[in-house]
Amino acid sequence: MKLKLKTLKLQEMVSKAIKGASNNKMIPITGLMAIVLKKGVLTLITTDATNTLKVMEKDIEGDDFYVVVQTDIFSKLVAKTTTETITLTLKENSLEVKGNGTYSIELPLDEEGQLIKFPEYKFDTTVEKSEINLSTVKVLLNANKAALAQTMEIPCLTGYYFDDKVLTTDTFKVCSTDIKVFPDKVLLPAELMELLALMDEEKITVQVSGNKILFSTNNVIVFGSQLEGIEDYPSEAINAYLETEFKSVCKLPKGAVLNLLDRLALFVATYDKNAVYLTFTKDGVIFSSKRSNGTELIKYQGSENFQPFTCCADIELLKSQISAQPEEVVELWYGHEKAIKMTSGKITQIVALLEDDRVMGNGETES
Repeated sequence: MKLKLKTLKLQEMVSKAIKGASNNKMIPITGLMAIVLKKGVLTLITTDATNTLKVMEKDIEGDDFYVVVQTDIFSKLVAKTTTETITLTLKENSLEVKGNGTYSIELPLDEEGQLIKFPEYKFDTTVEKSEINLSTVKVLLNANKAALAQTMEIPCLTGYYFDDKVLTTDTFKVCSTDIKVFPDKVLLPAELMELLALMDEEKITVQVSGNKILFSTNNVIVFGSQLEGIEDYPSEAINAYLETEFKSVCKLPKGAVLNLLDRLALFVATYDKNAVYLTFTKDGVIFSSKRSNGTELIKYQGSENFQPFTCCADIELLKSQISAQPEEVVELWYGHEKAIKMTSGKITQIVALLEDDRVMGNGETES
């Protein structure tokens, strides 16, 4: 079997397809890529053992072709090829790749010494279809991603919870995006959401069948499973938390705040729990380090219901949430002793405050 392809097109497809391979050395299939030409459609397939990614291109000339290769060496060779075309030729136990030169890639074999076949997923494609926009995916990967749990201590918190809104939390911070995507509740793993960013069209078709879920456009298909533990997701507690009343709000320039926090971070130690103080004054917010060796005022771009207030927060949590804000002006709500809130359009973020002896229950600092 032989297949001749335009180098630039193959490079484009491979650069996408490798993002679906996790290269887990304990699970060999995650380091492999299937190259399939059938009825004029070229498909590259990779997996992380849970999710499967298919990248396709139509109207490719040639006879039907099938081979499974090691993702790492094949992708690197294709990326470094500068000729106009690449020819793939299947030998007995190797793939010959001809471009600038001729290279032979040894093919993986199964336990019986046979060429490996890539596992096919099974999905009922007759189930009801819905849609999600690529622009929505990008919003979620910016704002909601910043509030995801990074450890498996509570596994369900590592995923995106879809209901009437999209929720993420690690218990220290919360993000809610007011978007309805699925007819029923869905809990998507972070790895699956990352793959959706590879879609090449704004409208993405979605189908859910039991625990399985399929996302597709004309040239990209992502198949995976929902995250287990949706019944354990603390959605009611989060929604109640989102209803928390904040007395006052101010507007701050996002870029200036982030630059300030970068400077202040030089004077914040981990043994101080990354703590910084925010003191709301008539003129603006004073950010200061716990040891008072770094202090800086940033002026409001707007303020409503001002009241003097001081709180203590983790500087790294602040930076991550402010960075995820889509607008250049941050709307910051304060006045609650347990948290501060940031809002922008359909996005709401809440950051838990640190308990601190210098901050009394009414938000003022002890002298």
